[in-house]
Amino acid sequence: MKTVEELVAIPSVSFPAWSPQGNAIAFLLHDPAVGWRLAMYDFETASVRMLSEEPVTPGRLTWMPDGSMCAVVRPNDEGGSDIWLVPTSDSVAETRVASGSWVNRSPAFSPDGQLLAFLSGKAGALDVWVTPLNGGKSRQLTQNTNPLDESRWMPRWSPDGQWIAYVSSRSGERNNDDVWLASLDGTEHRQLTVGIIVNSNPAWSPDGQWIAVVGNTETEHWYGDDADIWRVDPGEGPSVRLTPAGGHSRRLEGAGITWSADARAIFALAFRNGDQNIAAVPADGGVRTLLTNLSGQVTDMALSPDGKTLAVIHESQTCPANLFIMPVEGGRLRQLTHSGSSISRPLPPPERVPYLSFDGLYCDAYLYLPPEFDEDQRYPGLIQVHGGGTNAYGNGWHPVEQWLAAQGYVVFAIEYRGSSGYGREFANLSYADWGGDQTLDAVAAGQWLLDQPYISTIGIYGGSYGGYMTLHSIVAEPKLFSAAVDMYGKTNAFTGQAKADRVGRLFSSRDYWGRYAHEIPEAMKKASTVYRLDRIETPLLIMHGDRDARVPPIESQQVAEALSRMDVPHDYVVYPGEGHGFQKWEHRVDCYTRILRWFDQYLRSDDSRGESTSAGAVATPVRQ
Repeated sequence: MKTVEELVAIPSVSFPAWSPQGNAIAFLLHDPAVGWRLAMYDFETASVRMLSEEPVTPGRLTWMPDGSMCAVVRPNDEGGSDIWLVPTSDSVAETRVASGSWVNRSPAFSPDGQLLAFLSGKAGALDVWVTPLNGGKSRQLTQNTNPLDESRWMPRWSPDGQWIAYVSSRSGERNNDDVWLASLDGTEHRQLTVGIIVNSNPAWSPDGQWIAVVGNTETEHWYGDDADIWRVDPGEGPSVRLTPAGGHSRRLEGAGITWSADARAIFALAFRNGDQNIAAVPADGGVRTLLTNLSGQVTDMALSPDGKTLAVIHESQTCPANLFIMPVEGGRLRQLTHSGSSISRPLPPPERVPYLSFDGLYCDAYLYLPPEFDEDQRYPGLIQVHGGGTNAYGNGWHPVEQWLAAQGYVVFAIEYRGSSGYGREFANLSYADWGGDQTLDAVAAGQWLLDQPYISTIGIYGGSYGGYMTLHSIVAEPKLFSAAVDMYGKTNAFTGQAKADRVGRLFSSRDYWGRYAHEIPEAMKKASTVYRLDRIETPLLIMHGDRDARVPPIESQQVAEALSRMDVPHDYVVYPGEGHGFQKWEHRVDCYTRILRWFDQYLRSDDSRGESTSAGAVATPVRQ
């Protein structure tokens, strides 16, 4: 992987969905040049074909029960989004069934195929609506379900089609993501969970007797990928925690959990030591076991209509996400797509190298080495700090680190305390301590890397929470890192929370006893680098999207303004039209090009080996 264009051009797949007849799997194919598109693997022809060339919004796919079409979401020119029915046959035209200047998303067909449920912001909240597919007006089924800035959730039909399960925060802004039921006629609404922070869409058992969700109690840490599986009674019984040890990943707008055909087990994504696999959790409690035991990460799955085969999305350190199938009774995976075929040469996996942190604890890490690495030479090194805080870097597909290594850098990607996959005790170490001991883990990683005889100098970089950690690290140790890159990181806990979307607000409050910044000002000042930016000496590249709702761009603006007053070398780039993370092809090329040039400028020296092979061309559609 030599050029930035090759890095950005690698496709991937996600969101598998079996056809009701079991003869095809629909999925979304991500081509960085055009975005997400609807594709289908046809078992009869053993081939992939595109169902639509028009880009779609990524999200869970749903099939018409007769297998004639899939429902997808697309943005429109009015600032909202539309729901389209895309046929699987070329002889039928696409049909738009919901539109407007508001959000319409998360479609789900009723079991009889007569109705389509979806989420809509038409009435001023993100509510469940139902529209008949044979003509007629849409009707609002729920009210005040979720705020418009809640980006998660999908309505789920009961197997008999008489109820819709959904997640709502109507009982309160904080600590109140509960499972509710609505009758099809809209006359009955019941709250099923109390005291649980639900982190996944509801999953009905095939017999309709139970609902499974991923979540934690209101008093627990937001564990990211270490949450629990709960069995919820659609009647009046209590909810039961089936996995008190955690270790299961929520999958927003995705599967994450699904039931076996006989309703005896719940299949869930289980995250441990960087690898993510599929576990079987007994529905009546008991010992969970693994269906897969793969190196890498299973990021999504879907069960075939006959319950015998799983569609699996799997990625590894050397290959992007691809679609596979495997028998539920056990067996080898069969690969159906080949997203990594465009990579110019085989990629080496990183080495797993735990390191000793400041207090005697070890943190896991991944060491990416340049091609033809020679320990007798000296290379520039980089610390990568992952985003998400309570999530993890993980043993999955990381093309940016592979590309930077190919440019002659040694990259050390760390799993600081609080990261998922290493047990609840390790995860709890970050609770109510943002920017505290996690920062010292990053500093210890930098010192470890700099102490290696093959390292000349080091930098640090990260996005989102990784950008936040980058700022904390260069504030804590102004002279350790010779250059840094902060992508859409937070500096001010007060403005960052007040102006964030609902998930952003909840994420920070959940880690501080469920309280908001203005309620705990001293703790939030400690967690905010904005009050100590005058300690920064490290040259800093700052990048943000001007439509970022999760971490508002005012966060990066505050950092840039402070560095301007201090005359610290920095560059501040704002990408128009981008949210939390950069999606447009030209912006991603520009972003990675700038990162490489920034580190080349401040880390390359006469005693560091090699030069960058290609930095690409800096694009112009950015505002600085």
